Amino acid sequence: MYLQECYKIFSKKSIYLVFITIVLLLVYINQLPTDMTMRELVFEELEGTWGGPVTEEKVELARESMHASDTGEISNHTFESKATDYVQFLIVGAAMQKQDQNERLTILEAEMNDFDESTYKHRKASMERDMLQELDDAHGFYLIRSWREMFEFIEPVTHVLLLSILIFLGLSPVFAEEYTHRTTDLILATKHGKTKLVTAKILAALSYIVIIFLSLQIINSFLNLLKFGGIAGWDAPIQGISSGLDSLSRLSYDGSPYNFEVWQFFLLTMGLQLLSCIVIAALVLLLSFLTKNTMITFFISSIIIAIPALLQQLGITDGFLGYLTDFSFLKLMQVSSLFTQFQAYNVFGYPVLYPSLLFTLFALVTGLLIMLIYRLFRNQQVSH
Repeated sequence: MYLQECYKIFSKKSIYLVFITIVLLLVYINQLPTDMTMRELVFEELEGTWGGPVTEEKVELARESMHASDTGEISNHTFESKATDYVQFLIVGAAMQKQDQNERLTILEAEMNDFDESTYKHRKASMERDMLQELDDAHGFYLIRSWREMFEFIEPVTHVLLLSILIFLGLSPVFAEEYTHRTTDLILATKHGKTKLVTAKILAALSYIVIIFLSLQIINSFLNLLKFGGIAGWDAPIQGISSGLDSLSRLSYDGSPYNFEVWQFFLLTMGLQLLSCIVIAALVLLLSFLTKNTMITFFISSIIIAIPALLQQLGITDGFLGYLTDFSFLKLMQVSSLFTQFQAYNVFGYPVLYPSLLFTLFALVTGLLIMLIYRLFRNQQVSH
């Protein structure tokens, strides 16, 4: 029964059309030129001089060199000189981020002194302070090549919407098709058909999600490794990932309080986005059962994803609408953007980090959705 349900999903021609379109889009994006890919040998040489945590000596030398370049004392017309200018720019930027971190620590210490230890504000300030102190000397120049663009597939709204379309196309017919082909009554009439069928459909849906997700991630990672020349920077802190000349991405983690190395963050975000796809899959399966119509399921699922995206693009994020956007299926899939800054919510007087709260809530929602699918299908009666 499981293999049959898998065949029903994977036999849809539309999913291959969308999948190929996404792959072609990834190929196109990776062909777009960037000012610097950091794959040239000169960057390895610069890493030997400027690499690692920022220091006062590096910052002073970088500023002197940048001043000399601006005044024309040294030429900046060669690629090597432009690369040097860029790395020195990153050094100065890292120093500014480190200064901001120290200033933030001072503010947090003052806030902790102003409030009693039993208050939420004291606990929140203490949590953020502890996270920042764990970073130590995270800011600096690190030769991070392909990793930044591998995160790019995770974050943008466009990619999230395309991935959602793949989920909708594959899973919208899962239950609705049984009603369209009038095979539901036959299944319901069997002694154990209800539970076995639901289990088979859920397992087939999970298999579909895992296969398309991993396939796209492998393709995207391969393209970026090919373009940027390797996995250099895998052990660097994520604060080394900032938007710059060598990236089309707008993601920046130089102000992030999270203490992750790049490879740890990559695995974390991959795992969390896969879980977010499974959450959306549970929603689509329930809608497929309730509406008994593939097109209606696709339409409602699209609306649920699109409305928060529209509000986000319009900047309508105040009050209740802000919570609607922050705790939406869309935000759940934009995993990497959840870790760019410190954000916590008050839960019974204790601060809970936004990513932790978001995924905990949706884990509960997923469990409820799956239980509801089983319950509703078991209570389904044979029509006459």
